[in-house]
Amino acid sequence: MKTETMQTRDINRLRGISYVFSILSYLQEEPLCQNCHSFANVADAAKENFIAIEKAVNKNRELPQGISRLLTNIYVVLADLKIPENPSKQKISGNCHLPSGICLAKSAKEFYEKLEKSMHEMEAPPGNG
Repeated sequence: MKTETMQTRDINRLRGISYVFSILSYLQEEPLCQNCHSFANVADAAKENFIAIEKAVNKNRELPQGISRLLTNIYVVLADLKIPENPSKQKISGNCHLPSGICLAKSAKEFYEKLEKSMHEMEAPPGNG
């Protein structure tokens, strides 16, 4: 893959994971989500994804200023992110009354997964997708 294409892919991944961390930052103050099992799982998955993205974007490449700010903002969110020690499954325990299939934390993760899948499909050679 061309270096330019790789940089574009890595920047898009960084933009996507930055969105996820923005949502997590909000949800850690949300009364039900902040103690939810799904919130904790999404935060753990986002951290894992971020580690791989961080390595890729920091590989001997200069990032545009606005994009490097995204990286800095993620570091700030990570430093302040409060993951519950004993999260509960809020829907199962009857606390969360969002409609079935709707979860604020999971929706952020699903967005990121959809972004990754779309980028992978764009990169796949024709006939191999």
